[in-house]
Amino acid sequence: MDTPPRNPAGAPIAPCSEDDACTVLTCEVCLKEIPADAVQVTDAQDYVHHFCGLDCLEAWRKQAQASAPR
Repeated sequence: MDTPPRNPAGAPIAPCSEDDACTVLTCEVCLKEIPADAVQVTDAQDYVHHFCGLDCLEAWRKQAQASAPR
């Protein structure tokens, strides 16, 4: 029995059957469109990871850290 892949929170990751909804975005779009203050929101992190890639997720986190008030 195959188990579906799971996200860090343990929820199953469903396959994407809608090509237009599953289009990978460029990192520049993600960095511009997704607010840095959402970095603590698990769903936002999952979105960036899924639609923009793991490298972009790291860049997004660094951008959020740089823009955080001190």
